[in-house]
Amino acid sequence: MGTKELREEIFKAANENPAIEIVREFRGSDNPYNEKYRTGSAGSSKLSDDFNATLESKSSYGETLQDHLLNQLNMMHLSADEMELSKALIYNLDEKGFYGSNLSPETLLNKNRPMQTPELLKKCMESIQKLDPVGTCCKDIEESLYVQAKIRGDASVLTLFILDGNLRLIENPVPEKVLKRLIEYREKWHSRKFAPRIPLDRLELDVEMVEETISYIRTLEPRPAAGYVHDIYAAEFNKPDFIFSVEKVAGEISKSDYTKGIIKGDSDFHFQVKYSSGEIPEVRISPEFAGNKELFEKAKVFIQNLEYRESSCILQGCAIVEAQKEFFIKGPGHIAPLTRRTIAKQIGIHESTVSRMSGKKNPKFVQTEWGPFPASYFFSSGVNSTGDDGKISAEEIKFKIQTLLASGDEKKMSDQQITEYLNSQGIKISRRTVAKYRNQAGINNSYFRM
Repeated sequence: MGTKELREEIFKAANENPAIEIVREFRGSDNPYNEKYRTGSAGSSKLSDDFNATLESKSSYGETLQDHLLNQLNMMHLSADEMELSKALIYNLDEKGFYGSNLSPETLLNKNRPMQTPELLKKCMESIQKLDPVGTCCKDIEESLYVQAKIRGDASVLTLFILDGNLRLIENPVPEKVLKRLIEYREKWHSRKFAPRIPLDRLELDVEMVEETISYIRTLEPRPAAGYVHDIYAAEFNKPDFIFSVEKVAGEISKSDYTKGIIKGDSDFHFQVKYSSGEIPEVRISPEFAGNKELFEKAKVFIQNLEYRESSCILQGCAIVEAQKEFFIKGPGHIAPLTRRTIAKQIGIHESTVSRMSGKKNPKFVQTEWGPFPASYFFSSGVNSTGDDGKISAEEIKFKIQTLLASGDEKKMSDQQITEYLNSQGIKISRRTVAKYRNQAGINNSYFRM
């Protein structure tokens, strides 16, 4: 079942069976819509207090963020593809002005429009980020703050370094403590063999520099969409039906443990898989129930089924992360060949169970570092290759074709020329298969690309 159907089924069961009790409406800790920087665990508590104070001081502008951005978009001279893609990006923003809890921007590319390339997508996103309010169309608060600082053009090297994935370093922003963390970070970084230079190496760090950086960050807007009316319809339309999330966690582990949702990464990190099926109520057997045995047994079976669904999702998630580790480390374009039968056999469940979780007709989404992706994205057929494992996935080949035809003289290449190029790279593929993958990627043949 999807999230909506399962919610309805749970409420129906609770209404019909007094032995079933709804403990709370949503699973707060596992909910992928939770704000990462709401408390001091991801940023400083002082920053969080300041952010909240800023939000509370804002009044409503009386229009939706989407309308406000579209009005500016309509004044720009854009091609039909830029306009279509930009509109899709704008309607994919949540109430904070971010896309992190909605669809991954890559999934918004129209495969039937060959001009809608990853390069055009990046261009459209950067254009929207510069519109008023500055810093929308980002994944989350941290990226938005970084983008705002870059657009302003007056941020220090230390400020950009902290906002570029290192916001945790100003947790509890006492300048002396932050300075100590920065120095420790730099020492730890260079304790590794062959560690490259980082921006901190160019700085003579002191308390005054840290104070200026903290003050600058407090002038940025953590939620650009604050004050605009939230477009409920657009948000609900674009909200994916999550099944599990994958988070990269610092720290090495000796081996994977599927029962805890933990997957071994490398010497610096591991992966944590969490059941994240959206807004599913948490239920239990009511401790006050003293009714007949039949209702009690029905409630017990119902809850066991819910628990099986959760454990099954986590097991499948662990197996997928293990098989597609290159993707979860490097991102889109690094999908290995994988079948549903392989996953089912590995964790000892029926193949149909995997198919229901990853079917294309009623897709579930996986929350990743690069945004949500359909579960079906991680299953791809393969062709022979001279690579390490002798196979390369269809998704990776499509990505290579898209990249090859994105710009320059290569975008005029025929299917035969693409085939010869891929063959020279060790990918054993026929011209007919290239044509099929090109069509599936939404790219016209060379005649219409001239």
